[in-house]
Amino acid sequence: FVILTILVCVGIDGIVQWRKAKKEYASRSLADQLVPAEAFANLSAPANLFLDSGHTWVEVKPSGATTIGLDAFAQKLIGRIDDVVLPEVGKEIRRGDMLFAVKQNNHRAAFASPVDGVVTSVDKELPWHPEMIQSDPYKEGWVCSLKPKNLAKGLKQLLTADEARDWLKLEAQRFQEFFAAQPLENMQLGQVLQDGGRLTGGVLEFADDGTWKQFNEMFLRPQEKEG
Repeated sequence: FVILTILVCVGIDGIVQWRKAKKEYASRSLADQLVPAEAFANLSAPANLFLDSGHTWVEVKPSGATTIGLDAFAQKLIGRIDDVVLPEVGKEIRRGDMLFAVKQNNHRAAFASPVDGVVTSVDKELPWHPEMIQSDPYKEGWVCSLKPKNLAKGLKQLLTADEARDWLKLEAQRFQEFFAAQPLENMQLGQVLQDGGRLTGGVLEFADDGTWKQFNEMFLRPQEKEG
């Protein structure tokens, strides 16, 4: 009887582990369809811009002023943008402080400042026409301008050219792994896929509150470069 009980327990545990593994495999396979690697294959920023690890971009004007917005990688994942929260003109900001945010329904993606400085202007059209970020995040989708402080030091933390492209590839891979670990059964999966398993829009449009929170924490906080 004791041996039979042990065998039954082992068998039940084996079934539970098998079902768990099967579920994890299904989630990962579906995540690979929803966020295919090739969707980010040619994702890069214009050569005259710097990228920050918090997924903002920086353009340095001849005057030394900096213009800032969110990069195409973040825009592609977020998808539809319903509103933009602009910073206050005259506010002094440090790298890593929240600079602006975009909203989608009750969800929010908060972007940190990539450099130190003082906010000198904002794009007042964005709250009225947030779709400009989707149409052209690197030009029409600019968010604000800063009078920078310690710019030379700040630029050392940013990425450009080949370094930026290599980093974006790693970010795409990292997001696939992150997304595969999310509870996909809570997402509106039927609305996400087109024929052939392609992403119809920003995958975060169909994510739950927990996924948005983790996305903010894991992808929108600037990291300091080593060395």
